[in-house]
Amino acid sequence: MKLMVVDDEPIILNGIIRMIQKANTSFIEIVGAADGVDALQKLAYFQPDLILTDIHMPEMDGLALIKEIQAQNLCSRFVILTGYGDFAYARQALRYQVIDYLLKPINKEELITVLTRVGLAIREEQKQTIEHDLLLLKEHILYNTPLEDMPLKPEQLHTLLPDPYTTIIVFQAYESVPLLTAERLEGICTLLSHVCKKTYTVQSRFLRQTVLIANGVDVPTDEELRHACGELFDTKKIQVSGYCIGVSVSKNANDNLRDLYIESMAAMLFNRYFSNSSLTIYKPESENIHSDYDNLVQYIEHSLAQQISIEQIDKDIQSILPHFSGNADCNNKLREQFLICVGVYLQSVGLAPEAIWGEHAATKLFSQSNTTLENISVSEIIAQLIRYARSTDRQQPHTQAIDKIVAFVELNYKLDLSLDAVADHVQMHPNYISMLFRKEMGLTFLHYLHTFRLAKAKQIMQENPEWPINTIAELVGYENPRHFFKVFKKFENITPGQFRLGISL
Repeated sequence: MKLMVVDDEPIILNGIIRMIQKANTSFIEIVGAADGVDALQKLAYFQPDLILTDIHMPEMDGLALIKEIQAQNLCSRFVILTGYGDFAYARQALRYQVIDYLLKPINKEELITVLTRVGLAIREEQKQTIEHDLLLLKEHILYNTPLEDMPLKPEQLHTLLPDPYTTIIVFQAYESVPLLTAERLEGICTLLSHVCKKTYTVQSRFLRQTVLIANGVDVPTDEELRHACGELFDTKKIQVSGYCIGVSVSKNANDNLRDLYIESMAAMLFNRYFSNSSLTIYKPESENIHSDYDNLVQYIEHSLAQQISIEQIDKDIQSILPHFSGNADCNNKLREQFLICVGVYLQSVGLAPEAIWGEHAATKLFSQSNTTLENISVSEIIAQLIRYARSTDRQQPHTQAIDKIVAFVELNYKLDLSLDAVADHVQMHPNYISMLFRKEMGLTFLHYLHTFRLAKAKQIMQENPEWPINTIAELVGYENPRHFFKVFKKFENITPGQFRLGISL
């Protein structure tokens, strides 16, 4: 962890730094500053987890320094150094969410006790930050929420996934089998830990999926994956176990995690319907079929949104087919890739082929076969898919569905809402909610949620100018004040402190 110590008396400043360096604390990187102005200059390149500052200093006192740092969102944790006669300042400091204070002359044991306590609190907050960032990552990967709509900066992604190679493993639970347990996932992660230093898991009961994200300096071998996953990895037991696995690996994939997940799903579907014995794993050196099937997935979504006629589909399909053929002998490849496209789309909206074509027909359609996939068959399968989607779409008018979701958000925006939580309450698929918001409101659900919360936050700041920013953040649904600062700056292009200053002018 990083610590900044600010004091205008060099002897005291250096003495405090030496005390901390000799003690066994979590604060390894320590920077000293001679006064408030020096501190602000050094904060341009040093981002501490905690600032220890004197109150009485020339040019800029400790409280003015804290106020300016909070306005610029440079740090949110402060401990003040104060003399016996400065209790009035100490009371005033409570308004700025100061964690604690220490009396001068500094007692070493008291100093280390405070730093130890604060260090533990910071670790817990960092854990919560990672959990929150994972929720955002889940909405991006599983539900295709654009990264630009999220307060998830590249440096945060780099913190989660610092090493060059990222592996995504999709565990699909079929029929009545439950999602993988936390104990089972922990065991898999432990067995992969010698290759991948960072492992995370997210689950979706709507998609009936568990997604494991592993990051390391190298790629797990097939044998290492087989050992970690045990019988889940055995393609011969897929139908018996009720689980199917797909794996995809890429280098420097932080900007393409959604694509990596889609490729894992394609591998999983291939393993379920077309693989004989070996598990299909998409790796950096392998052929990347994402560009192939993405054209069809986009076409299906476009057809649904634009209410394209079946006749038009027959015409359009002629322009799609070249994406799936490379030479005259690719009929089997064409069949596999086309059906994987359909399967990927169905997975993304939480449907199984059996729901549309019936169990017998779907099994026949997706089973291994050398039958050439004729052009008319391609258009008819897409037509059946679109007819089914349109028939289910009529069950609830779009405006009624949007109104239901908006009403739920307006009543519960103070809670830690996620797309999964909203979907669970309104009994709609998360991807369906995302599609509705894009179509009816021209923005993503997450964008709408942030916009609504920030409007409430600005209203509270205008009506209660003395309330701490941290309190306001909590009142509008942001448990982590740093997250609130990031969202506010992203959407408003100014910090909450700067917005408040603008109100008072």
